[in-house]
Amino acid sequence: MSFQAAGTEAPLLENISLHIEQGERVGIIGPSGSGKTTLALHLTGLHRVALLGHTSGRLWLDGRDCAHCGSEGFAGVVLQNPEIQLFGETVEEELSLSLQHRTGDFDHQRELDRCLNLFDLAAVRDHRVATLSLGWKQRLSVASMLALDPKVLLLDEPTSYLDEPTADLLFDVLSAQAKNNGLTVLLIEHDLPRLVPWASRLVAMRQGRIVFDAPPGAYSPPSRLAAKPADATGTARSISGGERILSVEQVSFGYNGSQAALDRVSLSVAAGEIVAVVGPNGSGKTTLLNLVKGLLEPDDGRIVCANGADRMDVVGLVFQNPDTQLFAHSVFEECSFLPRNQNFSPRDLSSRTRQALTQVGLESQAERVPFSLSYGEKRRLTLASTLSGRSTLLCLDEPTVGLDFDCLAQVAQVLSQFTAQGGAVLLATHDADFVKAVATRVVTLRAGRIADDTTRQGGAA
Repeated sequence: MSFQAAGTEAPLLENISLHIEQGERVGIIGPSGSGKTTLALHLTGLHRVALLGHTSGRLWLDGRDCAHCGSEGFAGVVLQNPEIQLFGETVEEELSLSLQHRTGDFDHQRELDRCLNLFDLAAVRDHRVATLSLGWKQRLSVASMLALDPKVLLLDEPTSYLDEPTADLLFDVLSAQAKNNGLTVLLIEHDLPRLVPWASRLVAMRQGRIVFDAPPGAYSPPSRLAAKPADATGTARSISGGERILSVEQVSFGYNGSQAALDRVSLSVAAGEIVAVVGPNGSGKTTLLNLVKGLLEPDDGRIVCANGADRMDVVGLVFQNPDTQLFAHSVFEECSFLPRNQNFSPRDLSSRTRQALTQVGLESQAERVPFSLSYGEKRRLTLASTLSGRSTLLCLDEPTVGLDFDCLAQVAQVLSQFTAQGGAVLLATHDADFVKAVATRVVTLRAGRIADDTTRQGGAA
């Protein structure tokens, strides 16, 4: 089977041959842009509605040749961006919608309670979906698909926004579903240390082709990012001794009068620092970054940049979900939007845009439509679109989502260069390896409060 996307010269899938049995746990791996999601959309019968292009060859799904007709409803799908597949007003309503589309005889209330308990969703069953963090939305999207009782379940980077305990729980739940119910699981994931022990089979992609298809024991994964020296408890100041760029002073914030998302948070960030903000889903990490940028204003306390600078001008923010940040018709136009609005000269605008795209490895994609990029490429584009401006502080929300090892190393180098030139970075992440590799300081949030603030020895990787 092959697939040629509309308007492209090279096929996204080329000469794919694959046979998957019921109950298999298949991990699909490979570099960003290698064709993983395109392959998975074919394997779940959604290629005809999700992709624009031509599929050739044969594609048999549940005994039917679906290469040219698709097979909607054959599989449950959890997309990279959970927000685009949630429709209910509340958590309970979202799961009830899935149960209403489920076929066969079953006890609706029993199944609803079972799905709520899968990922501790019972505690938020009456919460509005729009108020949940992306991590909780990701839990809900998985539970919603399992409520359909599908034969096949595809999950595309499902641990991206999950904290460590929830990611472990997800893999345990999927193993049980495959063993007890015969569910066939297709899982696209860059987290190889967690994926390899779980999978019964690994399929590795590169440039649209399958380059490895065997039990995971035969696979040799790439090296992980090198960690910096061990932690050492210190005060909340830059180990570089740089000028203070940002001060957050006794800041509290709540959404629509609800319980405080942040409660009397104080921290400062200095030039040369890479400060990682960590903590469980819903602890306030994204809220903190949005406040620092100026997209939200504190209920109490204040946030001040060096020399009274306007936060909207000197703070760059990369959202958790790149799809909510991209809007231009080409990669170059997207990346040049910020310097254009900061009134750089045409010559400087072009130079800064091309330099930023080169930094993240997207210089050859300048004329592509941003929404045609892979999720990892979109992620890198949003970073480049922030680097192209005059920001002195970068706020990055889950910057490693969808990135392979080479791209992670590339981003680590970009952040190191940025701080070496006098900038600072404030990043929210669940990626412990990335934190060990790049962070000069780690701030832990729990229930909207700073539970720990640790300075790490050494510089950025």
